[in-house]
Amino acid sequence: MADLVRSVLVPLQQARGGAQPLLETLTAYFDSGCVAAEAARRLSLSVRAFTYRLERIQHLTGANPADPVHRYTLQTAVIGARLLDWPAKTL
Repeated sequence: MADLVRSVLVPLQQARGGAQPLLETLTAYFDSGCVAAEAARRLSLSVRAFTYRLERIQHLTGANPADPVHRYTLQTAVIGARLLDWPAKTL
């Protein structure tokens, strides 16, 4: 699991605010059934700000959260990050 988190999510640490806000973005997106407007509401963001975060995630990871194959990989990695308490703890 740590290898998956490392290979998929560690690039998110390059973001200006670190990986945590982008992990929260992915979690809200997956928890809302991949409905951007609902996920944005859950995070108290505008839809535009939320979609910008999704674009940033795609740019950093190379995985498109809207693509079913990429979504599965990202969602599994996010679950792994939660289980491993990443990024608070080093992998």
